[in-house]
Order: sequence, then structure tokens, then C-alpha cells
Amino acid sequence: MSSSSADHCTEDEGLDYIFGYMAAVYGTAFTRNWDGVDPGLVRGVWRDQLGRFLTYRPSLDYALRAMHPDFPPSAIAFRDSCNKGPAVPRQGEQAIAYDPNVKINPEAKRRGMEALAALRGKLGLRQKFEAEE
Repeated sequence: MSSSSADHCTEDEGLDYIFGYMAAVYGTAFTRNWDGVDPGLVRGVWRDQLGRFLTYRPSLDYALRAMHPDFPPSAIAFRDSCNKGPAVPRQGEQAIAYDPNVKINPEAKRRGMEALAALRGKLGLRQKFEAEE
């Protein structure tokens, strides 16, 4: 699944998004939870609990659709709902691809195979797999 730039946001934008949505759905039942509590502390706790989910709207949308109709979720319950939704894509990761043109250094391969054989011996595993022969 690919994601678009519209799917991504900053943590503060994510907090504003979910807090605005939950205030609209639950009204004062949502905001009353933090009467007398520093808003910065509330945002900090939610930021710590939600982590990377705050930067990916599809995860937030999934959790918002899964909310209980009568009671606002805690930060932990909301995070658990995010965990069940779409995974946050990791930026900058690359898959390792096979390249038949890469030349293997025979000496490096020999040392690697010796180290692997020693490790197998320590672990009590058989020494060769069919693909290595």
C-alpha cells in the first residue's frame, strides 16, 4: 500500500486533528476529562502514547472510526486502536534486492562460511544446508 503526502502530518497537526474530532463527537465529555490539568501535559502524554501514529492520518482515521460511541477513549485505548489499523510507512527504508552482477570476494565468503560453521557447532546445528553445497 502506498501513501500520499496528504496522509502524513506533523505530531502537532495529528494531535489537533484527533482532539478536534473527539471534541466534535463527544463535546464536553471529552474536554471535561482534563479540567484543571495543564493542556501541555495532556498533549505530551498523548504524544508519548501515540508516537509515530500521530504523523499518519490513515492510522488516526482508523482509530477514530473505532471509537466507542458514548465514551471518549484514553490515550492508551486510542493507541491500541491505531495499532490495529494501517501501519505507518517507514521513510527512507530500502528493500535489499538481488543483483546477479555483484561479484563475491571468495576470501570474504570463505571467512563468513567458517564463522557460520563455528556458530552452528556452538548451537548444535548441522553444518551444511543443501543450498551451500
